[in-house]
Amino acid sequence: MEEVTDILGKALSNATADLSVLRWMRREQINVTITDGVPRSPKQTTFEGVSCRSLINGSWGFASTTIVTDAPEMVQTSERLACISSRNEFIDIADTEPVSGEWKPVIEKPVSDIEVLYEVIKEVSEAVESVPHITSTSSSILVVTDEKVLMTSEGTHVYQVEPRIMGALTAVAKESGKISQGRQVVGGEIGLEFFEKGFAEVFTALCEKVSRRVHAPLPPAGKTPVVLSGEVVGLLVHEALGHAAEADVAQCESFLSGKIGERVASPLLSVADDGTLPGGFGSYGFDDEGVPAQDTVIVADGVLQNYLHSRETAFCSHTHSTGNGRAWLFSREPQVRMTNTYVHPDDMSFEELCEEVKNGLYISGDKGGSADRNGQFVFITSDAQKIEKGELTEEYFLGPVISGHAQEAFTACTGAGNRETFVVIPAVCKKGESAFVGSGGPAVATEVVVGGI
Repeated sequence: MEEVTDILGKALSNATADLSVLRWMRREQINVTITDGVPRSPKQTTFEGVSCRSLINGSWGFASTTIVTDAPEMVQTSERLACISSRNEFIDIADTEPVSGEWKPVIEKPVSDIEVLYEVIKEVSEAVESVPHITSTSSSILVVTDEKVLMTSEGTHVYQVEPRIMGALTAVAKESGKISQGRQVVGGEIGLEFFEKGFAEVFTALCEKVSRRVHAPLPPAGKTPVVLSGEVVGLLVHEALGHAAEADVAQCESFLSGKIGERVASPLLSVADDGTLPGGFGSYGFDDEGVPAQDTVIVADGVLQNYLHSRETAFCSHTHSTGNGRAWLFSREPQVRMTNTYVHPDDMSFEELCEEVKNGLYISGDKGGSADRNGQFVFITSDAQKIEKGELTEEYFLGPVISGHAQEAFTACTGAGNRETFVVIPAVCKKGESAFVGSGGPAVATEVVVGGI
C-alpha cells in the first residue's frame, strides 16, 4: 500500500487543477453456487486501477487507467479534458474539511478460501432436501472486498477496506400443475460466522414457505389494510422514498422536492440513511469524494429533514455533503447514492400490529418492482397471509402485487414494529450504475392497493 500511496502522491504533486481527486481501488470478488445439489464453477475476479477527477474553471475532467504507474500521465489527461469540456453552467462544490485516516471493520471470521464457502452452501442445500414439493433450489455466496486509497489536492488522504458478503437463496415448489417460487437474500459487512450458524435455517424456512403456498389462491384485490414485513418496508423506503430524496433527483423534481420541513409521512415514522451502520451492506468510512460517512436523518417523526448530497449537489443547495458521493469502480465518477436506508423501529410487537390491522393481510417477501420520482410504486412480493380479527391465520395467498403512492402509504401508517421485527437487507442498487446498499425497517401497519399475478 505504501507503493500505491507514493505513486498517487507524486502524481498529485504535479497536478494544477483547482481540485484534483485521485482514487486507487482493488476489488476482489468470489462467487460460489450450488444449484439442485450440483456445484457450479466458482468465479474469482480482481479489478485494480486508479482514476483522477480534475475541476478546472467550473468544469470536470475525468480519466482512469488499470496501470497504476501511469497515474502522472492520467492526471494530465484528466486536466486536459477538464479544459476542453463544454458546460452550460459553472460547477462548484461545497467545502469540506480535509481528513486523514483508515477505516476497516472488524470481521469475526473472514473468508479464507473457496473450499470453505462450498462446504457452507453444500450443508445449506442438504438441509432442505426433505421439504415436500420442492423441485429446484439454488444457494450462492458472493464475497466482495474493496480496498481503496483516496488523495486530494485539498489534503485528504484516506485508506479503507470494505469487506462484504451476500448469500442468495431461491426455491421452487411444484405439485399437480401448481407452482410457487421464493427468494431471500442475507448478508452485510460480516464474515462467515452468520452463514455457519443461520444460513441453513434461513433456507429451510424459505423452502417451507414456498412449499406451503404451492396450492394457494391469488389474494383478494383492492385497497387493503396490511402489515408489511421489514424487507417490504425496506423495498418501499429505498425505491419510492430514498431515490426521491437523493439531491440530484430532488433538484430536478421528485415528490419530495421543496418539501424540507413539511410532513411527508405519519408522525410514527422516521427514516435514516446511515453509512455508519455496523455490519450494513452499504457501510463505509469515507465516500468517493473523501467525505466521512454519516447517519443522515431523511425523515424525523414524519417531517422531511434532509436530502442526500454529494459535494456538488450540496453547493447548489447551500448545505454540506452528507457523504453520499459514491462510485461503483475506480473507472466511474461519483454519483449521489444511498447507503443503508431504513425506517427506525418503534415499540409495537408483531401481534399488536396485527391487532391494529384487524382484518387484512400480512405481506412479506421481496421479488422486486419499481417506483418513479413522483412516488408511485408497484412491487411484487412473494407471500401474503390473512389477518382476521386481529390475528394471523394459516390462510396463504400467491404472488401479491402492492401499489400506491409512497407518501400516502407512509402517511397511512398506524403502527411501526419493534426491534424484533426490524431487518436490513443487502442489495445492489442500479441507478445508472450499481452500488452496494442496505434497506429495511420494522414491520408496519398501513394501507396499500393489493392485486395478484
